[in-house]
Amino acid sequence: MEILFNYGMQVASTLLITLIGVLGTYLTLQLGKSEKLKNINDAQKELIRAARITVGELQQTLVSDLKAAHEDGKLTAQEIAQLRAKLLDKTVEKLSAPAYALLAAAAVDVEGLILGVGESWIERIKQQAAIAK
Repeated sequence: MEILFNYGMQVASTLLITLIGVLGTYLTLQLGKSEKLKNINDAQKELIRAARITVGELQQTLVSDLKAAHEDGKLTAQEIAQLRAKLLDKTVEKLSAPAYALLAAAAVDVEGLILGVGESWIERIKQQAAIAK
């Protein structure tokens, strides 16, 4: 029963990640249609790039060690929450102040976008690792 539950959760999380990716693509296309919103689109791209870089850094510096510390190789809920907080903090640090201000003024959910990009990028890393095996 637990295996079915875990499988169901994996399917649900994959669907959610896919939905976030589709939503991000749709938003990018809509923003790209209007020349007035080009700066917002550029700021969004900067945020996505910064989030991806941060995920890679966290993967190299923290995640591997945290997983190795557990017998099952999985992160605890508390560790995941801490990594999400670090992802938010470090991504915002990398983001230029004008880009952050522009996204905030445009009512873009900056934290939601960072977490969505992070989850999507982590899923891509996992898929690439599975293919490499």
